[in-house]
Amino acid sequence: MNIQHIETLMYNPFFLSKIIQSFLTGYKKEADLKTIFYVLPIIMYKDSRDRLNTARIDSTLYSIFLREVEFTDYNSKLNSKFTLSQVAELFEEYIDTTKKCLLILGSQKSIQIKEKIVLLEQFDYKKTPPSIREYFKSSHYLGVIFGNIEILELENFLEIHIEA
Repeated sequence: MNIQHIETLMYNPFFLSKIIQSFLTGYKKEADLKTIFYVLPIIMYKDSRDRLNTARIDSTLYSIFLREVEFTDYNSKLNSKFTLSQVAELFEEYIDTTKKCLLILGSQKSIQIKEKIVLLEQFDYKKTPPSIREYFKSSHYLGVIFGNIEILELENFLEIHIEA
């Protein structure tokens, strides 16, 4: 797979909708719309995706994103909270794409959009090709982590407050 194919796949709303569906599978409850808008900026940012790929079922926001980690790209040890530092900047870039993804999932009858987002069809990241599995696995575990906190706790952790 060459770089053009990867870029086409990465920004394809059908592909990205599966990332949201994987998140909702890990989340295991109805989700507020605002919560869904955090998924793509976090998952599509490589550093945070890499951190989430080390997650387990008992991982928390703090166990994944508050450790000192060796970042070879930056040639130093950094608090892994650094990996979420780009979320606020990326948030705006993914608003329209997230909306498209929700429409796709709704039209495929994978979700139902009411006051909250209801998952109708689960997504098993383990059945995806290894070349793209990291996106779905990290999204699933982001769902697990978010399922145990309120969105306000995430915003306080990130020190951002985004109006939905």
